[in-house]
Amino acid sequence: MIVSDQLTPMVIIWMIAAMVITWVGCVLLVTRWRQRVIDLPNARSAHSLATPRGGGMAIALAMAFYTCTLYWTGALTLAQTVVLLSALPVAVVGFLDDISSLPVRYRLPVHILIASLSLWVLGPVPEAFFSGWLMLPAIIQGAILVVALVWLLNLYNFMDGIDGLAAMQCLFVSLSGAFFLKDTMPGLMSICLGLAACQLCFLYWNWTPARLFMGDAGSTFCGYFLGVIGLLSHYAMGLSVWVWVLLMGSFIADTTFTLVRRLLAGHSITEGHATHAYQQLSRKSDSHIKVALLVMAVNIIWLFPIAWLAVIQPENGVFLAFSGIVPLMILAAWLGAGRTNN
Repeated sequence: MIVSDQLTPMVIIWMIAAMVITWVGCVLLVTRWRQRVIDLPNARSAHSLATPRGGGMAIALAMAFYTCTLYWTGALTLAQTVVLLSALPVAVVGFLDDISSLPVRYRLPVHILIASLSLWVLGPVPEAFFSGWLMLPAIIQGAILVVALVWLLNLYNFMDGIDGLAAMQCLFVSLSGAFFLKDTMPGLMSICLGLAACQLCFLYWNWTPARLFMGDAGSTFCGYFLGVIGLLSHYAMGLSVWVWVLLMGSFIADTTFTLVRRLLAGHSITEGHATHAYQQLSRKSDSHIKVALLVMAVNIIWLFPIAWLAVIQPENGVFLAFSGIVPLMILAAWLGAGRTNN
């Protein structure tokens, strides 16, 4: 089995070390550094107590360490390592935002630059990106992917508004990705397993009532990191990017529909709000964990089987992605996503 050959005792040791780094980082943020990264509740907050944030920085540092060890063991190529490590500056920008609230005009150019450099390292976009449905010049496809990466890291940030949800989503996507990659790209499979292990450590602190938030450092890192894993697997013809789109479908549907509705209503896309479908549902149920578990149920029962179909029928990836996500957008509309008054 490729899995057993790849997960050597040394790789497992490095994975455990990454978990320790995550745990120690979380402990330090909760105990020694909490006053530097404290999140004070406001009118849009789903929490009522001041809670430290920035816990995702511990995950980012742990995964940077783990990625380097996999390169050292020969499980990853230099290009794969560079692209994966490009998520670290994304986390650093997010952590600075957690500390001092960086304006969008500073964060966005950095995100675009990092995404552009990653696409440059990856090289020309494979022609099969749109499953043969749409043929575009490589430069246009590259621009689309830059926008997609920047959108993905931001939408993940938008969905990190209640305890446990963002961490559980990353856990689901990374474990699903590891399962689908086990026979084709063992190096990326190991990355996915490492990310899942670090998320489990963080989830202990983020489980409701949360003692530590992921913060922009973690949410932007997770969104971007999952995005580049998807691109790496697609470029190597190991797993279509549309499989990853489906695995992220619950987050993509909620955020995209909410943004479109708010734009049509004349709201600014940079204006803070708490009108996502998951936030509406959280207020109605008065429970963070019920909503997070409901999203996981949708992921497992609805999105995972469709993603599996996209694995065995990559030529239908675009069609399957729309088939899986559009019904979730309809559900988001029914739940009042994007509405300020319900």
